[in-house]
Amino acid sequence: MSIKQLADYLGLSKSTVSRALNGYSDVNADTRLKVLEAAKILGYRANPTAQRLASGRSKNIGIILPANARMFVSSAFSKVLASASEFLITQGYQLIVTTISDTQDEQKVYFDFITSGLVDGLFIVRTRHNDPRITLLNVHHFPYVCLGYESGYQDERFVDVDNQDAFYQLTQRQINAGHQRIAFLNGPDQLTLATARQLGYLKAMQEASLTVEQGYLLHGELTERDAIEMTKQLMALTQPPSCILCADDAMALGAMVACENLGYQPGVDIAIAGYGNYEHSQYTKPSITTLDYDTHGVGKQISKLILNQLEGKNFTIQNWYQASIIIGESDLLKDKPIC
Repeated sequence: MSIKQLADYLGLSKSTVSRALNGYSDVNADTRLKVLEAAKILGYRANPTAQRLASGRSKNIGIILPANARMFVSSAFSKVLASASEFLITQGYQLIVTTISDTQDEQKVYFDFITSGLVDGLFIVRTRHNDPRITLLNVHHFPYVCLGYESGYQDERFVDVDNQDAFYQLTQRQINAGHQRIAFLNGPDQLTLATARQLGYLKAMQEASLTVEQGYLLHGELTERDAIEMTKQLMALTQPPSCILCADDAMALGAMVACENLGYQPGVDIAIAGYGNYEHSQYTKPSITTLDYDTHGVGKQISKLILNQLEGKNFTIQNWYQASIIIGESDLLKDKPIC
């Protein structure tokens, strides 16, 4: 049934019926109730395409993921996206996901996306220091929310996990277990999350008066492959570490594989811990000690923030989420720490 047919059935103008269905205050309350009841009885459903044309909005929120970043296989990130999408749906919006490759001009991809009319706002992930994407969006006054934080971000623009505190706590756990030679396999140094995690690690080491040996702090992609290569470098040092902290559970898995190939047994000969509480982490042998956070809350929050911008909503803002340590077997040396 079309809105014209509904209007003819009620003996009202199409404009009056449309305004009643959309909750305009200039429509008499009795008339609005009459229209809504008739729409329900007759099974009227608004045409979403017509609604979008009339409002000038797509009712879509976009996100552009780097195709080589392995973010599709991160169970934690997948849960964030699922939660964000679920909440957007309840508000009449959809999440549109696309990718960008290394061969594409990032600025052009983002410019084309925000001027295409396909999306009303963007989620920005893997935020970088002095991120050119943020500059572009600000210049064009395009709504966005970052999953990540850098100094200067306004509260309505970001949601993040307190990565610095997370790795401070994780490093302290290893120090309290007796470790002194603690290495850290971190993500790309241009990422804000990598900087925050590194600050937490260094703070704990400095407070314990422990030296970060040369070669103990390495940067790479958050993948098993990069972690395997970096772990080989660590274990080839004159004084290899007794503990390896990893910025991601995929990296922790790679570190475990590399150590086992070199004859070291994780949880017995060397301690390893990660981040993200991926589903595989509890099933590895040994299970991986990791950091967990409220993926559902983070996903829902970024959707609330973008809707506050687009719809003038007044959803409560929560910018920061805390991570907690999930204790596995990979960082507990059964005999004694190698100090």
